[in-house]
Amino acid sequence: MSALGDALAALKSVVLMQERLDVMRSDLSRTAEDVRGLNLYISAVDKRVIRIETMIEMGGRASNQPRIEEQ
Repeated sequence: MSALGDALAALKSVVLMQERLDVMRSDLSRTAEDVRGLNLYISAVDKRVIRIETMIEMGGRASNQPRIEEQ
């Protein structure tokens, strides 16, 4: 009966490990989805920063050029 008990305990252990693995897979899937969302958000912010930097650079260049009425 000891061998049967050991076999059942091993099966129970395998089933529990399988359940834990399923939970970990679902957590990993959610984490991957969160990372995808953050990547999209970061891309959008990066584009906005580039636009702001361009506007600042263009404004700086325009202020260094003499105006027509100043010549």
